Amino acid sequence: MHYRKALWDGSDPLYAPGISWSGASKGRKHAVWRCPKKYLQEGYAITNVKLSPPGNPDDEHQVARALKCRELTREMIKSYEERDAPKVDPESWHYVIARYKTDKFSPIQEVKANSRAGYLEQLKKLEDVLGHTRIGDMTYERIKKIQMAMIQKERSLDYIHRFFNTLRRVARYGKALDIPAAVKAASILAEVKIKNSPGRQVSPTREQVYAIIRQAEENEYEHFALGIMIQFEFALRAVDVRGQWLKTDETEGGILRNGRRWQDGLTWDMVDPDLTTMTKLISKTKTSLPEPYKFDLTAVPEIRERLLAIRPQNAMGPVLLAKRSGGLPYTTSGWNQAWKRMRKLAKVPEEIMMMDIRAGAVTEAKSLGVSEHELRDAAQHLQSQTTNRYSRHRSDSANKVVRLRNSG
Repeated sequence: MHYRKALWDGSDPLYAPGISWSGASKGRKHAVWRCPKKYLQEGYAITNVKLSPPGNPDDEHQVARALKCRELTREMIKSYEERDAPKVDPESWHYVIARYKTDKFSPIQEVKANSRAGYLEQLKKLEDVLGHTRIGDMTYERIKKIQMAMIQKERSLDYIHRFFNTLRRVARYGKALDIPAAVKAASILAEVKIKNSPGRQVSPTREQVYAIIRQAEENEYEHFALGIMIQFEFALRAVDVRGQWLKTDETEGGILRNGRRWQDGLTWDMVDPDLTTMTKLISKTKTSLPEPYKFDLTAVPEIRERLLAIRPQNAMGPVLLAKRSGGLPYTTSGWNQAWKRMRKLAKVPEEIMMMDIRAGAVTEAKSLGVSEHELRDAAQHLQSQTTNRYSRHRSDSANKVVRLRNSG
């Protein structure tokens, strides 16, 4: 039986496979999800499920009913596909990886949706390489052989480091589940040092950032220009300015598109009516640093002027909108593509990447004599060690100390 793509990705929130309407009482009907004949003949036990509340096909509950129909249909298909599947060996990596991905209390359930997507991508690579092998076979020698094989395939240091970090994460979860072989594997992995690539030593100057902003203005990308300025002046991550589109269960409110919900970006309710402050809860550290930052907009008059120029009459919703999106916020890829186009027009070197904007802000502040703790707070970090990774031009700092020591 053919089902539409929306069954899996929610791209059509009104798609309700298996729904059936019957009866009528004072204009209200009853909706039921019915199992198709094919699956009933194969022995699927759930014949039908009453959907609540009763109503009409086009009332305000149709999205919730459609979502329930898709969930029931997916469960039915999963049961059908797994009925003859061989049992997974509980001593295999495949087993503990599956537990890590699906257990209700797995650590993966506690991370944000965008982080979870990255974890799942790494877990797929881990499963392809080790899924069929037994956890007990994981020795120090085997770990080093896997590492050497990746080096021979010219995998990057970042790739290898992420692979083994994921393996450690899964092994620790297996240890928490009290799987004896995983306890041993976690212990061995804890002693293995996997070299990572050195941190980036690139950071844009103020002149380079503003050259890109000017090109954005000239090409009528006013919202993008403002966003880059806010990122640089307040040392914010791009996600806290442009926001991001994450998968949703479609019952949440907000701005939805193709099964994804926009969140984490700047909205007009974060800016006070006089445009003097901007209050923002930093998305990455909202658990460890739950207090919102209150940024002083009067310190950067140009940002105030630009906000005033684009503020709608009834200031609601996202602040920054993509140029050709029909009034929707930027996607991550759209924001990065705009950066690359404006960077090229501004004749800024390609090595200057979007991710380097905060490093440019931190490096500039450090060169002006800002203290370590002030830098940490300005960069919205919990630990100063994290901020230090964003600081560039260490040679300049070292030479400054030499001059001070020899100044008499």
